[in-house]
Amino acid sequence: MSEESKRLFFAVNLPPRVKREIAEKIMPLVPNEGWKKVPEENLHVTLHFLGQLPAEAVESLRGEAEALKGFKAFEAEISCAGHFRGNVLWLGFGKGNEEFSRLNQALQQAIGTHDPKFHAHITIARNKGAEKKQALAIVEKIGKEMKAMKIAAKSVELMESKPGKSGSEYSRLFSIPFTQ
Repeated sequence: MSEESKRLFFAVNLPPRVKREIAEKIMPLVPNEGWKKVPEENLHVTLHFLGQLPAEAVESLRGEAEALKGFKAFEAEISCAGHFRGNVLWLGFGKGNEEFSRLNQALQQAIGTHDPKFHAHITIARNKGAEKKQALAIVEKIGKEMKAMKIAAKSVELMESKPGKSGSEYSRLFSIPFTQ
């Protein structure tokens, strides 16, 4: 990884109270053994993962993402849990899911990318040696314990992911506010 490149993704960040609620009420339901939990401060809704890009791409992405300023802010509700092939545990949306899909489509159109596999979610843990079938049992447990959590999606951020000693460290490079 060269110094001239950055690992980038677009996200909707969660309010601190929702991150805390997930960390206190949902994360304890995920076993420590075999799973790497996402740190509370890193919880977010990934809109579009870009990967490694030259550092100078940030300014052109900012200009392209300005098209999202006309997007209307919306309320969403974190209300379900799931997994991707036993490898990733996530929380998902009932209310707001359609708006996240429209936001993703608008973002991809603005920056000129295409990824038809978008699924609005908050990654909470990654499998690091657990049996894949364990994911279903964890998801069922979360589903029984989980209470819906509301968030307001008011902006989209370009985030940089840097490897750190205890996992990735995220920093916001810019934010595009939505209309109210």
